[in-house]
Amino acid sequence: MKRRELLFTLFATMLGLPALSFIKKVQIRPPRPVRIFKVLREGEYYIHDEFVLFETPSGPIAVSRHCTHLGCIVNFRDDERHFLCPCHQSLFDWDGRYIRGPAKKDLPHFAVKRLKGGQEGYEVLMPRTRLS
Repeated sequence: MKRRELLFTLFATMLGLPALSFIKKVQIRPPRPVRIFKVLREGEYYIHDEFVLFETPSGPIAVSRHCTHLGCIVNFRDDERHFLCPCHQSLFDWDGRYIRGPAKKDLPHFAVKRLKGGQEGYEVLMPRTRLS
């Protein structure tokens, strides 16, 4: 029986090794800073291609515009203060919280810092990953 188990293990390993070659290594790179040279008052916002920057009583927040369902670019609807995905109608509150639709997860937030050194505005840190 031991020989049969050994042959089975070797055979299973030989079949499994090619499957492992499809696994990609993810490299996390430093975030990409995006500078916004505009000062927002409380309640105001700025729409960027990849995020919406809001000034809130507790400080600035940047909400991703990439839907957590399939990655479509969501639209911010100022009249209703929410994000709507045009692909499958997922709906998110103004701060990215999931309301309804196929997405099921909140929109991610990005780190935001106020500019210093005499400059007015914000620096949003965009995460970057790369498959190798």
